[in-house]
Amino acid sequence: MQLKATGILHAALPALVLLITASCSNNPYRPGETAESTYFSTFATPPTKLDPTSAYYSHEGAIIDQIYEPPFTYHYLKRPYELIPLTATAIPPPVYLDADGAVLPETDATTERVKRVQYTINLRPDIRYQEHPCFALTPTGDSLYADAAASDIAPYDSPSRFPTQSSRPLMARDYALQIRRLADPRLASPIFSTIARYIEGMTELQEAYTTMLAEARDARRDAGGLTYNQEQDEKANPLVIDYMAPDFPGCVVLDDLTYRITLTTKYPQILYWMCMHFFGPVPQEAIDFYAIPAVAAAQFSLNRCPVGTGPYFLDTFRPNELIVLSQNPNYHPDFYPTDGAPGDEAAGLLADAGQRLPFIKQQVYRMEKEAIPSWNKFLQGYVDASGIASDVFDQAIEMAAGSDPTLSPAMDAKGMRLLTDIRTMLWWTAFNFKDDVVGGLAPERCKLRQAITIALDYNEYLDVFANGRGLAAQGPIPPGIYGYRAGETGTNPYTDTWDSRRAKHVRLPIEKAKQLMVEAGYPEGRTADGQPLTLHLDHAAGLDPQFRARLQWMQRGLDRIGIRLKERGTDLSRFRSKRNSGEWQISSSGWLADYPDPENFFFLFYGPNGKVDHGGPNTCNYASQEFDDLFQKLETMVNGPERMALIDQAMRVIQRDAPAVWQFYPVSFSLVHQWYGNVKPHQMTYNVMRYRRVAPATRVELQAAWNQPRWKVVAVALLVLVGICLPGSIRVYRRERSGA
Repeated sequence: MQLKATGILHAALPALVLLITASCSNNPYRPGETAESTYFSTFATPPTKLDPTSAYYSHEGAIIDQIYEPPFTYHYLKRPYELIPLTATAIPPPVYLDADGAVLPETDATTERVKRVQYTINLRPDIRYQEHPCFALTPTGDSLYADAAASDIAPYDSPSRFPTQSSRPLMARDYALQIRRLADPRLASPIFSTIARYIEGMTELQEAYTTMLAEARDARRDAGGLTYNQEQDEKANPLVIDYMAPDFPGCVVLDDLTYRITLTTKYPQILYWMCMHFFGPVPQEAIDFYAIPAVAAAQFSLNRCPVGTGPYFLDTFRPNELIVLSQNPNYHPDFYPTDGAPGDEAAGLLADAGQRLPFIKQQVYRMEKEAIPSWNKFLQGYVDASGIASDVFDQAIEMAAGSDPTLSPAMDAKGMRLLTDIRTMLWWTAFNFKDDVVGGLAPERCKLRQAITIALDYNEYLDVFANGRGLAAQGPIPPGIYGYRAGETGTNPYTDTWDSRRAKHVRLPIEKAKQLMVEAGYPEGRTADGQPLTLHLDHAAGLDPQFRARLQWMQRGLDRIGIRLKERGTDLSRFRSKRNSGEWQISSSGWLADYPDPENFFFLFYGPNGKVDHGGPNTCNYASQEFDDLFQKLETMVNGPERMALIDQAMRVIQRDAPAVWQFYPVSFSLVHQWYGNVKPHQMTYNVMRYRRVAPATRVELQAAWNQPRWKVVAVALLVLVGICLPGSIRVYRRERSGA
């Protein structure tokens, strides 16, 4: 009997496997997980820097902006963007001082008379840090883990797992400490060169830290002897300096809940900077905790394990697999806005007005390197929101001529919502002004760059590569930023014209570009010795699958005016080195607004911010005294007719000089499921998840409906398999029976 049963089982095994497989769920989460108040999403690029001093990429800001709280933030719903207090009690007015330290009234506070500007920030008394082991103390007030051994730390994969944790109130000294950390040369804060121009004593503070570090390292080297290895020593025993020791008039603590920032000139944009995580609080306890040798050996640091007061804390951080943010139980009272922009109430964005935040208890992000698998999970309901890659754009969106984009019937049937927003972002192709061919302010050089701009038609580019998701740029200021001019008045007269019928900017005819090439000294794209003008595109595109097609598009465009374009690709490290030294000719760049002010885009072309000469963000090394003079006037002004006139003048200068091909301002398209609510795109901050909510019951119901096993297919397959297997099984049975 055993042989008979085995034969039949082998024959029926394929059918059994199919049946079991069909009955399995494709749900990637544990049972019941999607029924909780949890937001589910994916990420493609692992975060590497979570220290608020040095983190500058958007995928890192999306995490730490929910953990660190600067004193101010932006209203979630209002447009134009409006500053509101976050941990501060109010937005402080500037106090203007003259050379003698006397307070100047607003009417007398001209840029020439103002020698110092003070902002005094008062903090709320009801704000506490998340629970964290750095705050755990012994009865004598020492750190509980100061003498911890590696074996004590080994069982825990995150500080949030430590058995003993504590908290404390937010203090003004925490903000002062973080502002000082921006000057630590080891941390290489990307904003230091900018803010050091304005905050009093910032440059001197960095010099003091440089000296302190050198002295501390010399002392360690002397104690370590001939075999001393600085890198290994500081990795095992992080070097801690007393940040508060040097005198620093730029930031002074007045009392436990009050600190003052002093600038050397009028610079109202400092309030925008103070909305960013660079100006969030960092407790000294966290720095000391992460310097404990056993903690450092476990690779716990501010770069991996932030400590904040925000609505969420970093619960799980496996950067190549899983990131989980959980609600901070110590989060201070915070409430959904009671007003917004026109149309918000009709869109249901004020239904939660006045309700306590946050609504979502946990955020789960799983790594998904490829766009298509992430998209498929979204279609199945296992991801709550999604961007729209070019490969699936036609599947999701219908673009009818003369009308706004709409959802495809398939997406509409699932109850999805389409959200679009013009991003406060610019893409451009930069010319290196240190280059002898494409750089310089001579009229013929400007005309060469103008001709190149005309030849590269970014309306065509948007249609080919971005499904039309963008606006052809006319200069460095994007929509949504004060100073942007829409329509005909915003046209770049050197390269574009306004098409009133299609209501869009279009490039001038190619014949105009060819004439400019003649005036530039390159008739038909030929140099003085009759050779084709050859230019080089420097890049670090690596394995970008679309780069080759984009390069060919650029080559075809420039070929129309006789220019040959060749590529010079390298790795990212070498590319950055070439940028720093000016060893490049043409390259593409992008900039996402840090804050809603034109200065944040114009400063990318301000001469004293040149990358090669000053190490600043002006990567194309554009240097125009005419533009710089206008920039210096407008950068310290408040918005108004006088500032707008200066912005218009600066825009005309930079359009004429053409230090870059202004490519486009991208338009974001995203889809959200019907159970994900209170979603409104926000371009200025990432600390918006606290406003959003999910309806788990709806999600579970629709996930089940969209992912049902295909039993009819299984039944047909089973019948086919039975038909195939049954004759053989009968023969096996008869043979075994006759043999018995």
